[in-house]
Parts: sequence; C-alpha cells; structure tokens
Amino acid sequence: MNVKKFMKRMTGVILSLTMIMGSFSVQAADSSINTTDTAVLSEQEAENPAESGQEILIESEDSQAEETVEPSGETGDQSVADKQEETGETDSDIDVQEPVKNTENQTDTASESEAVSEESEAAEVPQVQAEETEEVSTPHIFYQSQVQTDGWQDEVQDGATSGTVGEYKRMETLKIRLEDQSYKGSVEYRSHVQNLGWESAWAKDGAASGTVGKGLRLEAVQIRLTGEMAQHYDIYYRVHAQEFGWLGWAKNGESAGTAAFSYRLEGIQIVLVEKGGQAPGNTADAFWQRPSVYYQSHVQSIGWQKEVKNGGISGTVGQYKRMESVKLRLTDQAYSGNIEYRSHIQNLGWESSWKANGAMSGTTAKALRLEAIQIRLTGEMAQRFDVYYRVHAEQFGWLGWAKNGESAGTAGFGYRLEGLQVVLVVKGKAAPGSTASAFHQLPSVYYQTHVQNDGWKSEVKDGGTGGTVGQYKRMESIKIRLANQDISGNIEYRSHIQNLGWESSWKKNGALSGTTGKSLRLEAIQIRLTGNMAKYFDIYYRVHAQQYGWLGWAKNGASAGTEGCSYRLEAVQIRLVKKGAAAPGSTSRPFVKSKNGWYYENGYKYYYKSGVRQTDIRNIIGKQSSYLIKINKQMSCVTVYAKDGSRGYIIPVVAFACSPGAGTPTGTFHTSDKYRWHALYGAQGQWCTRITGHILFHSLPYTHFNNRTMMPNQYNRLGTWASSGCIRLRAIDAKWIYDNCASGTTVTIYNSSAAGPLGKPVYAKIPAYQNWDPTDPTI
Repeated sequence: MNVKKFMKRMTGVILSLTMIMGSFSVQAADSSINTTDTAVLSEQEAENPAESGQEILIESEDSQAEETVEPSGETGDQSVADKQEETGETDSDIDVQEPVKNTENQTDTASESEAVSEESEAAEVPQVQAEETEEVSTPHIFYQSQVQTDGWQDEVQDGATSGTVGEYKRMETLKIRLEDQSYKGSVEYRSHVQNLGWESAWAKDGAASGTVGKGLRLEAVQIRLTGEMAQHYDIYYRVHAQEFGWLGWAKNGESAGTAAFSYRLEGIQIVLVEKGGQAPGNTADAFWQRPSVYYQSHVQSIGWQKEVKNGGISGTVGQYKRMESVKLRLTDQAYSGNIEYRSHIQNLGWESSWKANGAMSGTTAKALRLEAIQIRLTGEMAQRFDVYYRVHAEQFGWLGWAKNGESAGTAGFGYRLEGLQVVLVVKGKAAPGSTASAFHQLPSVYYQTHVQNDGWKSEVKDGGTGGTVGQYKRMESIKIRLANQDISGNIEYRSHIQNLGWESSWKKNGALSGTTGKSLRLEAIQIRLTGNMAKYFDIYYRVHAQQYGWLGWAKNGASAGTEGCSYRLEAVQIRLVKKGAAAPGSTSRPFVKSKNGWYYENGYKYYYKSGVRQTDIRNIIGKQSSYLIKINKQMSCVTVYAKDGSRGYIIPVVAFACSPGAGTPTGTFHTSDKYRWHALYGAQGQWCTRITGHILFHSLPYTHFNNRTMMPNQYNRLGTWASSGCIRLRAIDAKWIYDNCASGTTVTIYNSSAAGPLGKPVYAKIPAYQNWDPTDPTI
C-alpha cells in the first residue's frame, strides 16, 4: 500500500475516534466511564487486512450489499461513511482497525465505527472496479433455414452451416436474428426468390424471408446491419449454390448466390466481424448473375426472323435455306463488356471488322450465304463467362460447339449456314454439348518435285501429278505446304532415300525432303498432318513407282512406295479429305517392302534378312577392330556399335540386358584392366573389364571363385537395377566384351526412356535356387 493511501486511511480512522470520544465525553458527565484505549493497526495489518481477522466486503456492480448502519451516540451524529461522502474521500482500499472497548458494557462504538468504515469502503470498491473491468459483450448471430422436405431446421449461430450440403435440397425460407448486443441496431435481410426476384421489403430480427409451402427456391440473399451495430461490425455471409458449391464471402448488403441461372441455394454461413476486420475467407465471386444473349437471323426468302435468346434456334433446320446475316446483343448485364461477332461470307471471306451489340454482320439483298461465324465477349463479361455457339451447316448438320472467338461453320467447301444457337456459360464450366468438329475448312495442299535432269518442276495442288510418268526419271526431292488454312496444325513429311533409308527428321510446310545434286532416288514417302489439321482431315497420297506404276492411296503417315527393292519414285499425288470421308481411290497395296541387306534408317545402319531387322549381327560382320559401347542406365540395357567408315559408330551390333545400380556413374569412359576372376564387394566375378574406378563389366556374382556358386536368383534380375554400381551381365555377354573389346574401348553411360536402337533383350528365367549361369561357356 502506498504512503498516500495509508495516510488518507489513518485520517479517516482518527476522525471516527474523535467523534466517538466526543460521545463518550457527554456520557462521562452523568456517569463514570473508563478510559478508552484506542489502538491503531500497524502498517502491516493495514496492508494485510485478511491477516488481522477483518472481513473484506466486495460488492458486484449489479448488486451492492444493503446494510443499515446504526448511528453511534446521538442522532445528530454522522457515520464515517457520511463524513467521507461529504469530504469526497472514496479510497477503495479496506481499512482495518481495532475496536475501542467499553468497560461499562456500553455499545462497542469503536466496532460500530469500524463497521461503518468497512461498509463505506466496501460500497466504494465496486465503483472503482467497474471502471477497470467494464467490457462490451460480444454479439452473436443466429439463423435458421426452411429446407425442401426437411422443414424448419434447428437454429445455428456464428458461422455454422444452415441448410444442407451435398443433399441437393433447396432452401425456401430464412430467419436471422442478433443476440447479446451491446450496441443498438438490427439485422436486415432479403432473398432472391424463384420466379419472384428480389423481395421488395427487407425482413429483420427473426422475421421470415422467402416463402413457405410454395416450393420456391431461394437463389440469392442480401444481409446488412443497421444502427450502431453497422458502425461497429461487418456482417459476412456466403452460400452453397447449386452447380457452384460454396461461393465467396459477401458482406454488408452485397448479393450472395446466383440470379438468372435457376440454381437453388442449399446452405448458408453467417459471421459477425469487428468493423474493418479480416473476412472469414475468400471474397471472390460471391454472386453470379447471368445476362441473356438475344440474336436474330436474316434468312433466304424469309427476311429478318424474330429474336430468340439463350440457346434458342435462329435460322432454319431442314429447309435448306441460307442465313445471310445475323445480329446479337446482351441484356440484364451485371458486368461490363460487350458481345462481338463476325461472319465468313460467300466470296468475301471473313469480315475485317467485328460487329457489336445489335449491329448487323453479313449482307442483305445480295443472296450471299454465311458460311461460318465467330463470337466473343469483352471486358468483365469475358472474365466471368464463356460464350458458346454452334451452327447447322449444309451437308454437316449441327456441328460441335465453338467458344470465345473460335470459328464455327465451314470454309472452302461452299456450304451455307442454316441455323445458329448461342449460350452464355459460367467461365470454365462444361460446354452445352460436344465441342468436336465445330469448324471445317478445306485448305489446299501444294507440292513440288525435283526430278532427274529436269530440276524443280512447277508446283501443283490438291491431287495434281508432281514428277513424271512414262519418262523413267527419278524423283530426288519434294516440298509440300498447306495454303488457305484457318485451322491450326502443320503438314509433315519425310522420304526414304537411296542408300540412306528414312530421313531421321520430318520436314514441314515447304521444307525440302530428299537431296539435290547427289543423284539419289526417292524410294518411298510418308506424309502426315498435325494439330487440329489431323483432327479434322485425312491426308491421302499415292506414288508412281518403277516397275509397279501407280500404287494404292496411303494416308496419315503410312508409307507409300517401295523399300528394299532399289526402285525409284517417279511421281506423286496428294489430297486432303474431310476426316473419315472416302479415299480418293483404291487403297490396295500402297507400299511394297522387301528388305535384305543394309539399310540406313533414323541415323543408323541396320542389317535386314528377309525383311526382318537383325538384332545380333556379330556373325555377319565378324570381329571389328574397335567398338563403341553405350549403357542406358535408366533402361538397364547395353548396346554395342561398330564403325561405318567416316559416318562413325552407327551400326548397332548387339544389345544385352544388364543390371546397373544407383552407384553407376554417367559420362564417357575408356576401359582398362581385365580379370578372368576378380574379387567384388562381398562376392566374386568372372570376365571382368574395368570401365572406371571400381566400376566393372562382370558376370553375375558368385560366393566363391567357382562358377557353380552363383548367388541365387541374381540371373533373373538382369534388366533391372541390382548392383552397387558395376554392370552385371550374363556370363556369355561379359566374356564377349572381355574377348572382343580391347582396352581403351569407349564406354558411354547415359539415361533415356528409349532402350536403344535394338531394344532390350528379354531372357528366359531360371529356377530361383539355380546357382550357375546357363550361358556360361565353361559349364
């Protein structure tokens, strides 16, 4: 206790004693009275009233103890509490003092004074405490939904979910109220109701919003606070809407839900947040309102038809009448932006400028058909919605749905548009139907050939003959390109060239395939489309081949010509055809293949026997002076290459399945030491060839220097990672490298998902208990 408070308290005590002694003095005039001893509490007792045996009275702010203090002495006397009230002293500390005893059995006036002092101080304590602990109570928001087939649900509060989630039931009515308010004000709310729209009047404080017994869904809601509550709190709310799920959080009267979608509200959550506080979650896209798209067509022999909207059919179906122009517009927009559109017109092509919001696209009184259309949104409309549209086209009927500026219809076919449908869809949501084949354009394919003695011939197109027929001249190269193309994608092609085989890379869009100035014949060709071109079209081609004449039509990357016959191509024809449509002619026997001997293919030189590529040519080429060994660590495959003169090591000789391991390094190395038997980590190996460091080619591991102690089941792990880093092989393969690949042989270790040009061999399994290698030539 500080000194100031202690002195103030002692002053009150002395004042009380003075009044009591005055009373005693009056009584002493009529009777003898013992001397009164007044004892003042020590400072320790004053600071620790509980230890001095005094009772401490603490009253609450709401209810103070009501006690009557009887006056001490004459009726004109005042209590200490009265004196304190007059002097303005309201020290909240509790004074403790010893009573003055009356030896004549008089009333213990000191005790009465003490009681008065305690009552006075006890009455004052709550006032000070109220100033220190006064708090504003936290309000709560309660809400209740009436749900389809469920009726009124139990009330929930403060962010809990009212309604349903995942049960596909509509909310029909809503009640909201506040509780435990410290501020004045109300909660008001209104609903967007099926067929009725927004309620004109706001409900508040527990009244019902929506309908009862009418089976009408709530589609959106607005909630707000009023009065002081609106000054101190924000009210946040979000809804679970059909097709959307939980939308973002709206607040303070904003709309939450959907409008013009005919989607039901299924659930709601409501939260009070101190003014300016953080939202309970994401506030994006709390409300979706779909505008309407209106459109009308000008039709052959009919003129302008009535407007239709939102997916209605404009134009005609089954009447074989051309659409000549079109108008589109938006209504009921909640977001900025326009609808823009342009048409592909007979003889004119695509309009150079986009029309917008009701302007005419196309022509009238010119008898020119629309052949295709593009429609797009701009501004916020484009951010929130996709515009889908499809057309009914001559010969095709209804095509797939295009969207957001894509082409719908046909071009290059001379086909009319007959009908149109347009729909707005929430951004990223499912299309109204199939989006396949929304647009068909027939581009042209141009091609040019380089011919023996003639050089480059004139370009031809769309089925014309490139090259020569009956002149016995070889084609040496070709160029192919697309023109009048509105669909993405390319045309790609490659040739089979005398002595070189198939080109390793595909050429495209006018690049040269083949050779010039080398007198090398083309023997076959492959042509294909890519991208959307391949989706909408087939490409057909046929060749005039030496000894055979015109072969059948090949398509979409298949081979046309001959291979392994040493026959020249003399001419070619190429056609684009609508996907799935009939071929331009017979597709019988477009390619003749009879391979024997050496062929260059994809950058390698292979050996064929009776048309079959050989995967082990060691007996065919014999032992070479040098080899290149490549190890595909990822695929556990070893491929050995021989040298093809100045072309380098491009002859795949043989492939082995192997077992590398995580410790197998990648890079290029050169072999060094060789060992018939060599100690490995915890094992022994046969026919070992050092690659680098501790990394060797070797046989499967043995427990002893004995070829009948092979570790069980290791043979069956070939083709997978199984070593610590060495390259394990079958005994016969390890021995071949040991015998045929001299020290200094280059070894390249790499990773690829393609095993190698010869693939990876697969070996027959052996019993798990077998302890010898079945390929070991010494067994």
